[in-house]
Amino acid sequence: MFDNLNAPNGREPARRDGGARQPAEPLTDREVPLSISRTPASVQAWLDGDAAESTLEGTDARHVEFWARVNAETARRREVRTPVEVQQRIMAALPMATPQAVSPWYRRNVTMSPATAMAAAAGLVAIGAAVGAALRSR
Repeated sequence: MFDNLNAPNGREPARRDGGARQPAEPLTDREVPLSISRTPASVQAWLDGDAAESTLEGTDARHVEFWARVNAETARRREVRTPVEVQQRIMAALPMATPQAVSPWYRRNVTMSPATAMAAAAGLVAIGAAVGAALRSR
């Protein structure tokens, strides 16, 4: 039931066509020219709020219609509000306890036993002595 039906078992993989393998044709990319329709400067000025809509009479009407529909749809979507029951479910899913921010390592308190402090101090003194002896022997 769980047999690997694609296992080669030391043999050459089976071919669907049953014939000899033909050399693959090289893949080529085709350049497809795109007809880019640039928005006229007067429409850009209208979208930026620099010109009134009345100045758009001589421009391409489809650009004006497209951007007017985009603006209308954007305004409609801005007015959409989350239903109250969805908002209540979201608020109910939030944890009641406020998560505590993790402080960075350099602001945390360092606690160590006196024996550890003495060992660290002795190690620092030994390292200092080794560095001093190395500098004197030059």
